[in-house]
Amino acid sequence: MAQHFYVLIKRKLFIFLLTVLIALTNSSSLTGSIYAMEANETLTSEQMKEELERIYNMRSKSLVSGELLPLKELFDISQKYGVWALEHEVRRVKYLTQWADDRDIILTNIQNWVRVKKVYPKGKIIKAALEESYKFDYVYSDDERNIPNSFGVGIRHTASLIKKNGKWMIYNDWYTDCFEDAMQAYSGQIPDAPAMSRYAHRKKDYKKAGSDFKPFYNRENAVAYADKYCGAAWGSQNNFKYNKKYNDYNGIGGDCTNFASQVLADKEGGGMPLGGGWLPYSRAWANADGLKDFLIGSGRGSLISIGTFKELTEPRENFHNGVVSKLKLGDLIAYEKGRGNIDHFAVITGFDSKGYPLVNSHTTDRYHVPWDLGWGDKKIRFFLIHING
Repeated sequence: MAQHFYVLIKRKLFIFLLTVLIALTNSSSLTGSIYAMEANETLTSEQMKEELERIYNMRSKSLVSGELLPLKELFDISQKYGVWALEHEVRRVKYLTQWADDRDIILTNIQNWVRVKKVYPKGKIIKAALEESYKFDYVYSDDERNIPNSFGVGIRHTASLIKKNGKWMIYNDWYTDCFEDAMQAYSGQIPDAPAMSRYAHRKKDYKKAGSDFKPFYNRENAVAYADKYCGAAWGSQNNFKYNKKYNDYNGIGGDCTNFASQVLADKEGGGMPLGGGWLPYSRAWANADGLKDFLIGSGRGSLISIGTFKELTEPRENFHNGVVSKLKLGDLIAYEKGRGNIDHFAVITGFDSKGYPLVNSHTTDRYHVPWDLGWGDKKIRFFLIHING
């Protein structure tokens, strides 16, 4: 009797456990099916563009306001790539906030547009290769006329989106950032307490305000060329494309020096004669140290000054805004990250409402960007090069 009771209990226990297992399996399968259905949802290029513009516009609002907490909703922080992307964005906001405050600049608006080149599903994520164009608007806090200024930046992304709880968010986002070299001193952590708007202490009512030809170097044409072929940045005048006559060195060292040489030499540009080892595809043409050495050594250019941002903007007699005020349209700035290592070139293409030099460049494409934006490290030195002619 006891043995029969024991067998009966075992049988009932087995049936109970089997029932629970089947229920769990069915539940798991159902949940898995729902998740898979959501995860495997595909997007057309146009839908991907809309979702990315929605996300990037929300990021831009944080760049303007300095507020960090809203960024958490845009990234999948359940995995490391989303965490890294969020921390990178937090550093961007912190750097740009500090840069603008240091320059007495108030960012009034940032807009961006996305051009999706390719979309392809990869497991539970949807990946895209794309270009993003930014337009930054700003005024100076002490400018009673509120004269508006604008500049553009172009960035190439490889980004992935994932859908969770009915909402698309960034799974990862890889790109060359125009702020990269200046962001390393900032933490990627978001404080628990919400930040006060960075402009709360200096509110204003914003209202919109209303050539020098040389036979050797045409500055006006040089600037026009730099504006036409500045690539993915807002402000580009060639459908966001480079000049196809020349190689594109993005991905193999950067295209900034190649672009500077084009601006100087192309017939549409400055028209500076080739020669002396300075030819397309040569070291003097496409290598940053090579171009700097060629210009100064050949007499094509003359060195105005070398120094840190502080040294070059320190007021001097006859130059209230520092020696950087000596730069002219079509002149160049070389950016040195370590002694004897020129890392970047940019072309002077304008001056803002306070006479602050603006530059165009390639790699991270720039259109009329304040010359020091993204180069905040105190170790960075700038070579101000006047083009003779």
